Amino acid sequence: MTTTEPHGSSTLPARVTTPLLQLITQQSMDEDYEHVAEQRRAGARLPAAANGRGARTIVAVLLFGALLAVAAVQTAQNADVTSEGRDQLITRIELRRSSLADVQDRIARLQSDNAAAQTAIDNAGKRLDSLSGTRSTVQAQTGFGPLSGPGVRAVVDDAPGGGQEGKVQDQDLALLVDGLWRAGATGISVNGQRVTALSALRNTAQVIRINDVSLSPPYTVLAVGDTRTMQADFADSAVGAQFQATVDQFGMRFTWDMRDKMRLPAAPAGMMALHHAKASTSQQQKASVGQEGTQ
Repeated sequence: MTTTEPHGSSTLPARVTTPLLQLITQQSMDEDYEHVAEQRRAGARLPAAANGRGARTIVAVLLFGALLAVAAVQTAQNADVTSEGRDQLITRIELRRSSLADVQDRIARLQSDNAAAQTAIDNAGKRLDSLSGTRSTVQAQTGFGPLSGPGVRAVVDDAPGGGQEGKVQDQDLALLVDGLWRAGATGISVNGQRVTALSALRNTAQVIRINDVSLSPPYTVLAVGDTRTMQADFADSAVGAQFQATVDQFGMRFTWDMRDKMRLPAAPAGMMALHHAKASTSQQQKASVGQEGTQ
C-alpha cells in the first residue's frame, strides 16, 4: 500500500515519508511473510532456516532500535553541552568586545593627545625658529654674531718716514669708524676685531688696542653696508671730513675700495659678561614706579 501527502501540486512516495526504522522493519517482515506464504502455497513445510532467519531479523531490528535510542540520548546530552559551551563562548566574545572597545577608546584619546602635543611642538618649533632668527639678527647688529654682505674696505697706515706725528693714533681710527657708522654701516671690524658698543680704541704704550687685543699697522677696516652711498656719505659728513684732513696733514696713507661680499667675525663672547651691577632697594623701586605713573 502506497500513501502520499500533498505538497503543493506534487506527491511523495510512502518510502520517502515513512521513518527509517519503521521502513526497515516493514520490509524485513514483509519479505519473511511473503517467503512463508510461498512455501505454504507450494505445500512445503517451513524449514528451520526460515524460522531462524525471522528470529535473526527481529533481533537485528531490536538492536538497531536500541542503537537509535542510545544515539538519540547522546545527541540530546551533546546538545545540552553544546548549548552551554555556546553560551560561554558568547559571554567571552561579549567580554572581549567590551575590552576591545575600551582599548579603542584609549587609542583614540592617545591619538588625540599625540595630535595636540604635535601641534604644540610645531608651534614651539616655529616660535623657536622666530626667536633664533631674531637672536641672529640682534647678534649681527650688536656685533656678537657674524655678519656678511657687501661693503667698503678701508686701509690706513702710518706716514712714510717713521715720524711720531705720522703714526696712526687711536683717535684717528675712532674718527674713521665713527664716520663709517654715520655713513650707514651695519657692522665694522678693525684688523679682524669686531667693533661693538662695548669696544673702545685706546693707545697703550704706543700700541692701539681694541677688545683687549693689540693692533699693528696697517689697519684694515671692513664696513658692511650700501656700497652705492657709503663712500659719498662718509666724505660728506663732518667726521669724514675731519678724518680726511688728519690724513692729509700728517701724510698717512689711506685707501679704500668697494667689495661685493665680505664677512665680519663676531666679537668675543666674553665681552657680553656682566661686569658691574647695582641692586636697587625696594624704596627706590617704588619711587621709580611712582614716577612712571605720574608721567
